[in-house]
Amino acid sequence: MKFWIGFFTCIVTLSLVWIQGLTSQIGSATPTSRWVFDAYQLKLQAAAKITEPKVLVVAGSNAMFGIDSKQLSAYWQRPTINLAVNAGLGLDYILAQAKKAARRGDILILPLEYALYLDDGTANSQIIDYVIGRDPIYWNSLTQYQKTQFILGMAPERWIQGLRQPIDSPVHSGTYGAHHLDSVGDQTFSGREHQQEHDRAAIAIAASPKKAWSYGARALQENGAWKRLSQFSKWARENQLCLIAVPTALLFHDSYKNSIVERHFYESLPDRVSSLGIPYVGKPFDFMYPADHFFDTDHHLQNWARAIHTQHLIEQLRQSRQCL
Repeated sequence: MKFWIGFFTCIVTLSLVWIQGLTSQIGSATPTSRWVFDAYQLKLQAAAKITEPKVLVVAGSNAMFGIDSKQLSAYWQRPTINLAVNAGLGLDYILAQAKKAARRGDILILPLEYALYLDDGTANSQIIDYVIGRDPIYWNSLTQYQKTQFILGMAPERWIQGLRQPIDSPVHSGTYGAHHLDSVGDQTFSGREHQQEHDRAAIAIAASPKKAWSYGARALQENGAWKRLSQFSKWARENQLCLIAVPTALLFHDSYKNSIVERHFYESLPDRVSSLGIPYVGKPFDFMYPADHFFDTDHHLQNWARAIHTQHLIEQLRQSRQCL
């Protein structure tokens, strides 16, 4: 009897400790996620101030670095806000932010990273850290199963940081954060003159053939995000929004064309996305560039390359006559 009493007492004690530990995590933000928070605050607030139909750029950081929103504004003759922040947050969160900002009559441009098309919705460390610490509304929108997955996916380091509740100061240094965004959400300080040695080293590594992505091989084995993108397309139609998917900016590797599997992924992507109800304008291979176009990753264009990239996109959009 004493054994069972002790056993159940131990279980209850551990459960209470677990609950207390979890409670302390909710709303306890970590310094590593602050730049994302600051960036989204700037972009969402800028979008909220616009009362007329607008253009929203919806993607990860490839578009934060790679889209010149002022060029898009000139083309469509309407305000443009670059909502792109970080692909690591996953497709579901990125689309949730678009839903938050979009209003009837808006145009949504989706230069989604190719990895996002293959996103199966599994929560990674970045989205777990961010949502638990900084987005209680999104947290409350999750199902109990999703919340459980978030909790079980928390790394020990994140638990410890949450318990310590570190100081949550705005980011004022480094490449990423609101301090390096302009008023419409485009990245600044991304020219060749702003590159540091570690940025150039990162690009040299990214240009190695070993660093080429294998999205085609993955697409053969994974379910991807196709169903969720189709649902997003349906939501957009119901809310009288115009969607256009376009290629992401990416550092070119020979294997993307030389591999039959990889080549098929890129060549078939426009039709596959269009079949979901999201018109795809442009061809992925036309928007892949050599290493000297990039700033610090294989997705982040330098500012001069961004201007060329956006102009090329606009030429394709003009020919397609989508959302006119």
